[in-house]
Amino acid sequence: MSVPSVPPAEPAPGPTVTPGSAPAPAPASATAAGRPAPPVLVGFDGSPRSLAAARWAAREALTAGAPLRLLHVGQAWPTVQPISPEFQPVLGASERAARDVLSAIAEELRAAHEGLTVEAATAEGGPGNEIPREAARSHAGLIVLGASGVERHVVARLGSTALHVAGRAEVPVVLVREPAPHGPGVVVGVDLAGDYTAVLDFAYAWAARHGLALRAVHAAPAGEAAPEPLEAAVAAAGARHPRVATTCVTRSGDPAKLLLEEAGGADLLVVGRRRHRPLHGMGPTDHAVAHHAHSPVALIPHG
Repeated sequence: MSVPSVPPAEPAPGPTVTPGSAPAPAPASATAAGRPAPPVLVGFDGSPRSLAAARWAAREALTAGAPLRLLHVGQAWPTVQPISPEFQPVLGASERAARDVLSAIAEELRAAHEGLTVEAATAEGGPGNEIPREAARSHAGLIVLGASGVERHVVARLGSTALHVAGRAEVPVVLVREPAPHGPGVVVGVDLAGDYTAVLDFAYAWAARHGLALRAVHAAPAGEAAPEPLEAAVAAAGARHPRVATTCVTRSGDPAKLLLEEAGGADLLVVGRRRHRPLHGMGPTDHAVAHHAHSPVALIPHG
C-alpha cells in the first residue's frame, strides 16, 4: 500500500505515538470547570479528504483551546501464523511511510497554528472500530473525518468508515468535505420528537466560538406555523449563548431536503443522531444529510 505525500497547505491515535511528534505548548483556554479541553480526534489515511479534515480540525482545536490528535489505522495482520519473510520488508516500508506522512502533517499544522498541541498516532485494525475506541481511550470531545467531495453534478458520497464511525460514536462527529465551503453561519435541524438539548447546545457553542449567526430549522406539516416547543427549545439554548444571533425557520416538506436547502454553503450543518439505532446507526434524515450536504456536517448523538 502506498501512502501519498502531503500537498502544501493553502495560506491562511492503544495506539503508538509517532516519533518526532512531541506536542507544542497548548493555549491557555480550558473548559468552564477549569480542566483542559478534550482532544479533537482526526481519522487520517493520507487521502486529500482526510488532509482537509485534519486542517479543518486544527482550526477548530485551536479555537476551542483543545489538543489535536491524528490517528492512522493500518491493516491488522494475522498473528497465529508468521508472516512470510518476503512480505516483512514491504509491511515495514508501508508502516514507515504512514508514520512519515503523519509526522509531516503534524509539523505542518503546528507551523500553521502557533501554540496548537498536535499528536500523531497509529493503530492496527478496522478504522470504523479503532477510531471510536481511540476516542474513548483519549476522552476525545470531537471526531473529525473526511468525506468524499462533490464533482460537478455528482452527489457527495460517504465512505464506509465515516458511515460506521458517525453512526456509532458516543461523541459528536464532524464530516468535512474537500474543499469545505465558507458560508453565512450555522444551521441546526430540530426534531421536536425528542430531547434536542445536546444538539442545540453544540450548535450554539460552535456558533459562539466562531462569532456566527445560527438558524434553527424545523420541518412541519403544510400550513403549520413555528410550534411553541421549537421556540421554547431554541430560546432555552439561546439564553446560554446570548451573543449568538438566532432565527427560526419552519417549512413543510421532507426534513432532509429542507435541511440541505437551508444549509446551502453554511459553515456548519448540525443534526441529531439517535443512539441505539439498528444497522448503520443512523436515521433516514441524518443519513441523507451526511451523504449529500456540501457543508461540513456535525452529527450529535442524543436520546
